[in-house]
Formats: sequence, C-alpha cells, structure tokens
Amino acid sequence: MKNALQPTLNWDIRMEPLMINNTIDIGKMAIVRNDNNKLLSIVGDQYEPVSNAKLMHFTDALTKTGEFELMGFDELNQGKIVLAFLKNKQTNLKINGFLNEEYLFIGNSFDGTKRFHIGTASSLVRCENQFSTTLKVFSKKHNSLLNINDEIVSDILSIYNEKKQIFYKTFEEMELVRVDERIVDQLIKEVHVMLSYDSKAIQPKDWTTSPSMITLHNAIKREMKDLGNNAFGLFNGVTWYTTHDMRNSEARQSMINGTANRINKKAYSFCSKLKEYANN
Repeated sequence: MKNALQPTLNWDIRMEPLMINNTIDIGKMAIVRNDNNKLLSIVGDQYEPVSNAKLMHFTDALTKTGEFELMGFDELNQGKIVLAFLKNKQTNLKINGFLNEEYLFIGNSFDGTKRFHIGTASSLVRCENQFSTTLKVFSKKHNSLLNINDEIVSDILSIYNEKKQIFYKTFEEMELVRVDERIVDQLIKEVHVMLSYDSKAIQPKDWTTSPSMITLHNAIKREMKDLGNNAFGLFNGVTWYTTHDMRNSEARQSMINGTANRINKKAYSFCSKLKEYANN
C-alpha cells in the first residue's frame, strides 16, 4: 500500500429531493457531499446509501476485534467511491515460506456502480507483488439499511478466516504443479485476448509482437527463475508485471477493481485450474 491514505473521512453525504423546473421529481433523490455541495449521483428513493460515518463505525468495530489495524481511507472520482484499508496484525502470515502482508478492504459507492463490499488484498514481502484476491468476504446491495452489530462482525471474520485458509492451501498446491513454456505462452495469450477486447486501439493479433505482453513474458521468466517452473512462479510473474511494470495513475484502485486486478484474476483462475488438472 504505497499511496498515501487519509486517516479519516472528514465529510459525509446528505440526501436531497431532486428538483426539475422547481418541481420535485417523485421517486428520485440526489446524493450530495456536505462539504462542497457536489452532486455525487441521482438514485431512486428506495436507495439506502452507507454513509461515511457508518463506514468508519464499521472499520472501528473490526479494529476493536484486535485482528486488524486501520491503515486509512481513499476516495476516487471526487468521492463517488470510498475505500477503507485495514491490515491483518498477525505477524507470521506466509505463502509458500514468503512473508505475506494481508489487507482487508471495504468498498462503498455513492453513484450506484458498486455494492458495499469487503474483500482481501495481499502483498508478498519478497518483492512487494500485490494482488487483490478473489475472496469476497461480504457484499450488500444498497436496498436496505446496513445493520452493524457484534454478530455481523463475528460472522464476517469467520467467513474471512475460512476462505483465507482455502486460499493459502491453493498456493501451497500451486508450488507442486510443473509448468513448461507452452503453458506460459497459453496464459499470456489469454491475457492478450482479454485486453484486446477491452481496448479500442488496434492491438497486434499475435502477443509475441505486443510490447506489453513481451514485458509480461519477461516478468514471468524472472519470477520462475527465482521460484521454479511451477504454477506459483507463473502466478508471481503476472503479479510482478501488474505491480511493477504496469503504469497506473491510481495503483491501489487498479489492484482492486481495475485492469491490474482483472489480469491477476485471470492468472489466479488459470493457475488454480492447472492445480485441479494435476490432481485429477
């Protein structure tokens, strides 16, 4: 987590009736920042936002369990999306012998684009390879009030710890799966095809002529040289690329919701399937 985080959120939202030509638009509400009066979104009158005050109350409840410490908050798109980051305080977390820093992130939006959700992100200390995992700890639509109590917090921690154990076991098994150049090429090809669909610019048909995919290939070779010709080395090659080689103006958000995260998810799914095939 390299980018500076805010220690607190010093603003919140208010709901206002939507006025059109001095007439209230029935069924619609405006969500407005209370510090600068900027409009964040227009939503239905049944929309139940999670305020910044409630988000901070939620992070406080999690830190009081003693398992996490609050790292801070981040806001994107002028506050339309707000993120809270908490770090797991356990000191001996390891993935295949390498120290792992583990984070819990809480995401909330005021523009209707995302649910209120909780997920995890990891950073291997050996080279600061960062990746947001596919562990969805909690998710809730903005269609009812968020009730925060000790039981809810306990349930969230239980789900988090259960999924985390499965996640760590997956990486342990990845280290046992042998990988050759043909498999490396297949993963890069799948990443290239995925990004080609996303891009409006003309992309090379063959990944071997794409500068970014050549850089990805070199990152994979670098990590597999250190970690071995296995699925764990392959995955770390991808996360090295998304962490160190990709240029992202909003690196933290990209790791969670952006292109870097999509590439990491593709690699995680690909390497997990290699593990499943090897076990069959």
